[in-house]
Amino acid sequence: MTITRTDIQQQLNRLYYATGANDFFEEPVLKIAAADDPFFVRFKTIIGDFHWTPAEALAIKFPAAKAKSVLVWCMPKTERARSSNRAEAVRPSLDWARSRSFGEVANEHMRRQLCRYLEVNGFAATPPHLNSDYSQAVRRLAGNWSERHAAFVAGMGTFGLSAGLITERGIAHRLGTVVTDLELAPDQRPYGDDPFAWCTKCGACSRRCPAHAIGPDFLDRDKTKCLQYAVNHIVPNRLADYGWMDLSLGCGLCQTDVPCEHRRP
Repeated sequence: MTITRTDIQQQLNRLYYATGANDFFEEPVLKIAAADDPFFVRFKTIIGDFHWTPAEALAIKFPAAKAKSVLVWCMPKTERARSSNRAEAVRPSLDWARSRSFGEVANEHMRRQLCRYLEVNGFAATPPHLNSDYSQAVRRLAGNWSERHAAFVAGMGTFGLSAGLITERGIAHRLGTVVTDLELAPDQRPYGDDPFAWCTKCGACSRRCPAHAIGPDFLDRDKTKCLQYAVNHIVPNRLADYGWMDLSLGCGLCQTDVPCEHRRP
């Protein structure tokens, strides 16, 4: 069976509503990267030798398949989540936390079900982010697969001072990726190979960061400070503050009340 880019977008849209992701995000935008793009090999130096190429990610489940495409989607957070988080200065708002915790659960189902859709139609597919070793990712502060970096390769956006990805629809979003042996034409990168092209270095995200983990330049981002702030100031009171346990919360203050919140500066 032939599957087109339009088919993938339509399936993502169906899953967006079926999983309840529409409660937390705006509709998904699809981009496609070629699995053999040289950047994926370069990430083994930039991120670490533990970072998978698309071929390595697909081979975990389908050792005989040849990775051809990386499907990437971006779902901007709703205005409700963003506006409520703008008013916060210490920890994420309830609506923002809901989108991070339960919205990402919906996004996990979107990844898995898009893979099932492709498999049923005769293609190998895997969601690398869900196969990554989480405990090792926390220890290294970097996982086996970076959806932000895959999105950069696919032409979705470039990095900001906070290390978030600035897309045409801003930095307040969730990403999803699937690697497949379905061959589709890749998107061009409108910013070329510059990973920071769309960041103006205005410093708004740095001023918003309660952990003081964002500096004036891209290399000043302190992942350890960011993680420690969440562990020490958000996680311990999450049952009282939000009402649930055992789901990731994050912070996200640096992604709201900034010029790149919902658009490219």
